Amino acid sequence: MMKDTRGGVMTQRRRLLAGAGLAAAVPGRLLAAGAPDTLDPGASGVWDVIVAGSGAAGLSAAAAALESGAGHVLVLEKGPLVGGHSIYSSGSVSAVAPSRSHDPNDTLGRFVEDALEVGGGTGDAAVLAKIGEDSAGVLDWLESLGVFWSEPFIAYSGKQAKSYAMPGNSAGRSYVLALMAHLRRFGCRLALSTPVTGFRPEGHAWVVEVKSPQGARTLRTRSLVIACGGFTANVEARMKINPLLTPDVPTSANPAGTVFDGATGELIECAGRNGAFVTTGFGLQALPFWGGRLLDYQGADIYVDMHGRRFVNENSPWNVISNAILSLPERRCWVITDDRSFKGATLGVKLINGVVRKSDSIDAMAAAMDIEPVVLARTIEDYNRAADKGYDARTGKRLFRQRIERPPFYWGAERIYVHTTLDGIRTNRAAEVIASSGGLVPGLYAAGECAGGIFGGDRLGGAGMTACFVMGREAGRQAAARAKELQAAA
Repeated sequence: MMKDTRGGVMTQRRRLLAGAGLAAAVPGRLLAAGAPDTLDPGASGVWDVIVAGSGAAGLSAAAAALESGAGHVLVLEKGPLVGGHSIYSSGSVSAVAPSRSHDPNDTLGRFVEDALEVGGGTGDAAVLAKIGEDSAGVLDWLESLGVFWSEPFIAYSGKQAKSYAMPGNSAGRSYVLALMAHLRRFGCRLALSTPVTGFRPEGHAWVVEVKSPQGARTLRTRSLVIACGGFTANVEARMKINPLLTPDVPTSANPAGTVFDGATGELIECAGRNGAFVTTGFGLQALPFWGGRLLDYQGADIYVDMHGRRFVNENSPWNVISNAILSLPERRCWVITDDRSFKGATLGVKLINGVVRKSDSIDAMAAAMDIEPVVLARTIEDYNRAADKGYDARTGKRLFRQRIERPPFYWGAERIYVHTTLDGIRTNRAAEVIASSGGLVPGLYAAGECAGGIFGGDRLGGAGMTACFVMGREAGRQAAARAKELQAAA
């Protein structure tokens, strides 16, 4: 019951990057933000494909467009660095890959079923099937670009051991750099610090308004891919969804409020003004991880309130865990694991800065937490008895990897961070934007977190990055095909 199925590979969800370090690693010509010719497509005056956003979805779209024969592709990035939120990700990628997992239950049907279950049965089964169908190909594609994969593991909010990640302390950053190197080989153009301020259709093309470091510019493109991310940093918008997500609740991409976070959703709104169907009612995902939580797999840690009592099934979907924490009077909890568990790469940093502490006994841990030792000891004893039985009747927990018993114990306070928005631009399996009238918006595509309604009310663990890669590539292929058709007809 407590066997570890992760292959010993652990990653931590997100971590801050030093801007200079990332810039040094990115090919120089792709950092020519605002250079005189960066935004100029040449004699034709029209780009084949413009991609708004440089996260995993946007870079995948640009790569697929170039691989599909698009001649002039431009990536526009609102912020000063490439990568969007993807550079902060642990990079868990959920996939249907039986040749890798060697699991007979690793099937497309199971993937879709699990995603729908986690999402409350409200996700888009057709798009989820597309993501599952192409997921193994994404692993192979990224592998061809220099990425290598862990053994399969169960990601948090996952259902099966179907997630993979590049080992190391920041898999998301590794994916971004691999994609950037690939784009450089094609001579792709990238403009940093160049937000899209608006777009509109004009004939068979799209007019894209941008604000570059040199001033406002008007661009034209045959196909436009929106890959701008969600709106987690838009406090007003997220509080309409969940009033508990007040301004003091940070985002997972910007936990200390010290880095750029451009996920404010303006381009989703702009798509709506241009006829796109923008979903509502699916909500967002908030989760704990910048504090005491050290693990990115289930069954080896426990959450207790400020008085030392468990209050939630730690294997629940993130929306359940987050609402449980936000409903506590202190809006925070303690997370505890022991010496046996496989810690993430930030353990050392968290120990140094005091976010995580370690204690040689339960009594010492309780004293440091200002909790009655007998209460915490009873909580851990009850948990270990449930782990031995493989079932906790109080919370319904059934997945246990180990007892919590071997010192030193690692623990720290944890709070909630806004992580993902689930509403956005409605798309089909081809990443084409669906119009509010029921048809399609010609030449407009969307992928990544800005595409709404795919997962329903919560997101299957690891499937967010999978969707970025799969639907980003599909958007790029479709955008390139349209551009070539328009060129041929001209």
